[in-house]
Amino acid sequence: MKHSHRYRDLFIIAAYVVAVLVFAAALAPVFYAGGKWLLHTSQDHGWDKIKSLSWFMVPLSKTEFHGYFDRAAMVVALVGLWPLAKLLHLKRDEITGTVPFSAGWKQLLISFALAAALLLVMGTVCLWLEACKMIRNPAWLALGTPLISGLVVACMEEFLFRGAVLGILRRTLSERSGVFWTTVLFAIVHFLKPPDHSVSDSAEVIWSSGFLHVTRLFSGFGRWNDFLGEFLLLCGVGWVLARARLATGGLWASIGLHAGWVAGMKYFNQLTNTTKALRDGAFAPWMVENHCKAIVSPVVGFVPLIAILITGVLMLWIARGWRTRETEKGVASTVG
Repeated sequence: MKHSHRYRDLFIIAAYVVAVLVFAAALAPVFYAGGKWLLHTSQDHGWDKIKSLSWFMVPLSKTEFHGYFDRAAMVVALVGLWPLAKLLHLKRDEITGTVPFSAGWKQLLISFALAAALLLVMGTVCLWLEACKMIRNPAWLALGTPLISGLVVACMEEFLFRGAVLGILRRTLSERSGVFWTTVLFAIVHFLKPPDHSVSDSAEVIWSSGFLHVTRLFSGFGRWNDFLGEFLLLCGVGWVLARARLATGGLWASIGLHAGWVAGMKYFNQLTNTTKALRDGAFAPWMVENHCKAIVSPVVGFVPLIAILITGVLMLWIARGWRTRETEKGVASTVG
């Protein structure tokens, strides 16, 4: 009985995930119809020709049904956090931590730079081994979309996973168990994906399309190569972000790392194409072509995983220095 009470919050979070999938399935066709209407309206009025709106209109024109499902799930998950927090009496500090803004923005910038620097090294390795190649006339200065996307995704997902979920689990589980279950949940949610031929044509989208999409989301677990290349990478990312959240006492560092990874890989993806050798599996399991739409990197496998883990180790070392300086300042102010 005591054991079941200990894992009560984990069961509640599992029910919360199921509820998110159900509501997302119901809302996804509505989001899809609204997105296509907005796209057609923008084309009729020439809004899609306005450069300042290209960051919004271009992704909208390329988004298929699974993309609208993902956005519906994120909206439902964020909206559902309020009643979940009320149900579990979750305090704000348990979600956001106690790092003040004056120190937080520095943590964000340093962690962002660290993540981007290690990705630069990984990208250089991919180009050197010819797993990827530069495209003709790369848009070197096209930084806006990757940066905006990285920051938006990082803020939402860190608030949800390393904030709310980890904050809830830490109250009843040990720190190690909280990190483990948060990491597993993060990896599973991101690894859920439809098969290659999913609902994409507007004629196929009906009110039940979202529920049909849910039944196809678990197909990736039946592909061993995808599991090795993608699921383990997601676990590595989730573990590093959770450890950064605990080591620094707030979300700033995990947001910076997450934003640096997303922005860096989106930028790298804009500049390169994968090679036939990579697509044929010549570098497996060290580097394989990515098929998971939740991972923005064109390359997954053990090399990206090693880069992520090295970033995590360096981040924890830096965070230890931050904590040491905070302790010394606290002692000095007490003595003074």
